[in-house]
Order: sequence, then C-alpha cells, then structure tokens
Amino acid sequence: MTPTQTAMQTPPSVDEENDEPAIAIVEDLTIEHVNGFRLLENAHITLHPGEVVILTGPSGCGKSTLLNLLAGTIDPAADGWRLSGTLRFLGHTFDLSSETVTVGGMIFQDFALFNELTVAENLAIAADHNDPVDEEVAKAIDQLLRGVPRGALIGACSGGQKQRVAIARTLLANHPVLFMDEPNSGLDVAASARLTDLVRLLSREAGITVVIIAHHLRELIGAADRVLLLDPRGSTLRTLPADGPAVEADLRDLDDQLHHAGAAKTMEESLVLGTFGSGHGSGFGGAAVSASSDGHRLVRSFRRIVRPRRVRSRWVLAYLRRYLWEHCLAPSGLLFSTLGVVIIGFVTTWFIFQYLPFRDLLLPVIHSDTLAGLAFTQERVLAPLVIAVLLITRSVALIGADIGHRVHGNQIKAMRNLNIPYNLYLTTNVLIATGIAATVLVTLAVGATAWVSMSTWMQIFPQDSPHLWRDQYFQRLWPPDTPLMIGMDWIIAKAVPSVLGATMIALYLGYRPKRSAADINTAIAQSLIWGMSFVLVWQTALILFEFKAVSARLEATF
Repeated sequence: MTPTQTAMQTPPSVDEENDEPAIAIVEDLTIEHVNGFRLLENAHITLHPGEVVILTGPSGCGKSTLLNLLAGTIDPAADGWRLSGTLRFLGHTFDLSSETVTVGGMIFQDFALFNELTVAENLAIAADHNDPVDEEVAKAIDQLLRGVPRGALIGACSGGQKQRVAIARTLLANHPVLFMDEPNSGLDVAASARLTDLVRLLSREAGITVVIIAHHLRELIGAADRVLLLDPRGSTLRTLPADGPAVEADLRDLDDQLHHAGAAKTMEESLVLGTFGSGHGSGFGGAAVSASSDGHRLVRSFRRIVRPRRVRSRWVLAYLRRYLWEHCLAPSGLLFSTLGVVIIGFVTTWFIFQYLPFRDLLLPVIHSDTLAGLAFTQERVLAPLVIAVLLITRSVALIGADIGHRVHGNQIKAMRNLNIPYNLYLTTNVLIATGIAATVLVTLAVGATAWVSMSTWMQIFPQDSPHLWRDQYFQRLWPPDTPLMIGMDWIIAKAVPSVLGATMIALYLGYRPKRSAADINTAIAQSLIWGMSFVLVWQTALILFEFKAVSARLEATF
C-alpha cells in the first residue's frame, strides 16, 4: 500500500494533550549548527487549523531560520544544520533528520517576488505548479488583490501591493500554513491595522493557519491565539497567552539578561550562516497538510508532499526565450561580437599585408601562402577564442547579477517553497542559452571574419578580383568539393565547451550565499576572473592538441 493510499484511510493528526485536530505536530525537535550552536533542543510545536501564532524572541536568536527550515526553503545539510525529531500528520511520521518536508508557505520580509514577471505572471507561475485552491482561499485571494494592477511589473507596485501579491502567490501554492517573516516591519499604524485585518481574514474565513515572526507585537497581538517565545538561554520554545503587555515584558527581561551576559552578539554570529544561507539544494516541494479538516482536501495535500515537482512547458519556454535573448540575440551582445569580428578580420589582414618585411620583394612570391596561413589563424584560432572571450565577458556578468540577486532576494527559496523547479527553469536554460549562443555566434563570426578580411584585402589590392582572394584564402580550409569548412569540429570543440564551463563557474558562484549587494559584486568579479581563465586554458590546450593532431597535414600544406 502506498503512502497516498494509506493517507486516504487515515484521519487527521490529533493534539493528544488538548484532544483537538492538528495540522502538524513536531515532536522532540532539536536544531543545531555544525559550528556548535544549538537553536532548539527537544522542542514541541503543534499547529491547529485556522489559528494565528506569533513567534517572537530576541534579535538574532534564529526565528527566521526555524521557519525557513519548516518551510523547506533551507537545505539543512547544505547550510550546516542538523535536525532531529519527528513530524506527524495524517497518521504518518516523518523523520526530520533525513527528510525535508515543507510544512507551510513562506512570505519573506522582502517578499521575494520575481521582478522579471508581471503581477499576473507571479500568480500564474505559483498556480501552474500546484493544485487548485479551495473556493474560500480563492475568495480571500480576490479580496487581497483588489486595486492591484495585474499587468504591472513588480517594480511598478507599491510596498503594500507587493506584500499582498506575495501573500496571494503563496496562497496559490496551496499551503495549509502561512509563515510570515516580520510582515509589519516598516509599516505605519494604518498599514499595520490593515495587515491585522488581513491575517484575521485568512485565518477565520479561509481557515488557514498563520505563523508570524514579529518584534512589534502591539498591532498583531489582537489577531493572535497564542505566542511562541524562542528563548536562546535554554534553546527552548515557550508558549505564552496572547497578552501583549505580558509578552513585551518577558521580551524586555530576556533582552536584559542576554545583554548582561553578552550573548546576543555571539548568537547572531553563530546563526549568520544558517539564517542567510542560499538554501539552493533540492528537497520535498508542496504543502505538508491542509488547513481544513475536510478529508478530500487533506488527502490531496498529502499527495503534494510525495509527488515530484511539476514541469510546465510554458515556463520552460518563457525562461529559455528570456535567456536566449539576453545571451545570444540582444542587440548589445551582437554589437559586442561584431566589434570583435572587425578587430580580428581588419587588424590581422591590414598589418600582415601592409607591414610585411621586404613587402615588395616577398609578397608576389608568398601572397598565396600568406592568405592561406591568415585564414587558418583567423578562422581556426582567433575567431573561436575572441568570440568566446567576448561572450563570456558579457554572459557571466549577466548570470552573476541574475542568480546573485535571486539568492540575495530570497527568490530561489521562494521557488523551492512554491514547488517551482528552478534548476530546470534557471540553471538548465542558462546552460542551453549560452551553448546555443556560443554555437551561433562563433559560426557567424567565422563567416563574418572572412568577409571583413576580404574587404580589407580589397582595400589594399583594389586592382585584384575578390575571386582571387577567395581561392587563395580558402585553398586549404575549404576545397571546392567539401560541403563544410575543414576544422569546424575543432572550432565548435574549442568554443562551446569553454563557454559552458565558464557558465557553470558563474552559476556556482552565483548560487553561493549572498548577505549583501557587495557579495553579488564579488561573485560577478570572481566569475569573470575564473570564467575567463577557464576559456583561455581550455582553448590554449585544444589549440596545441589541434596543431599536434594535424601536424602532418600542416607540414604538407604550409
């Protein structure tokens, strides 16, 4: 019997202490980092349908890390966290030491919206990769998005509109629980009141459980059912009643004790790797369980845990088109490559024929061999090398900026949480686009270099026919009975793998954790240095191997 079949016959989990239905029950949860810091020890967390829970604690104590781990946006092993404990729901138990389960949807403090997409597209990409939401949730989403222009790019939206779009997008991922990371940070009193009304709407009318990280409790405490206080002194979670003044007094006492002990700074330094890690490893997608007690909805949500991530051809093509444009077809990139072709074709041809020693004596004798040697140098060596260097110079900067900003802005975490296969849509499509760009641009460069060389030669020898240039330039590379120029396999072997290798270096550095904009700039610079080095080493090695492999033919030819 499969887990899904078992789930269809199993009632929802029950909080045995209170005899109430529970969405998720986490027992004996211990979280510690490889550097020795312990975030929690033997903690218990129970979430009930439709309740609002505030998670609070001193700054830097690990609240965001805890929710990111429960949301499945952090890969514990990749970010150095060790978990132990169990997650129970629908009669099944998950071992958190070996399984990454998405308990709920994460709404990040910076919203983590996809800036290249419109509002409607941000919503559509979440809906396309998850099961349809229930009618109550659909109504809540409609209310959320009143007055938000669906066709606008995210950058054109106000802060309040972005927050509503982020919440709606997470709801469309059909998570039973919403995790909100300091949603009232930076809001004025009126905006905080609207946020409180929104939380009430989601919990009371849509039946969604909401867990909120909050430092400023005054506006949100009225919507809360209880408070969880993360106490770093004993790595514990304490449950408190939703009494604002009492909770704030507890927080002040805790802050005073930590400040007196000088522990706060140590905690922040210990947590920095986990809290701001990139979390780009793979894991379970989808929601852990539904917020409703309706049996059909509970079963559907459980299927979402065990199924693989969905791939939608619409989004594969959308991202592929975007990256093909950026790396291959954009006018600025084509102009970049054109300038390289002009330099190769003009400079080498002009200086060889204009500044040849004893030109008047030697040129009539070696003109034919000079053109043949020029062709080999331009077509087999310089064109693939220069175009690869120019392509990588532009592409790795684009990749570093794009992936770096996605990591820094939590967009990669959001994709994981929304069940979007970002490794396919981003990583694979970037590699495909740069591979196609290398093939197309180098092939075009080979032809364009020859044309520029011919035009330059005709300026030097206006009395001669271009047919003479063609016959002598291509005499060894492209005999009349050959459909393709000899050595195209060498040209592609030098250009495409070197570009793909540099692209993979840029992707690796782009996906590394980014704590600030300076980290993004550093990754771009490192991508340029290491990517360019790889291109030069690869092409130099292949050029030497090419010369050795065809040495007998070269000796006979030249």
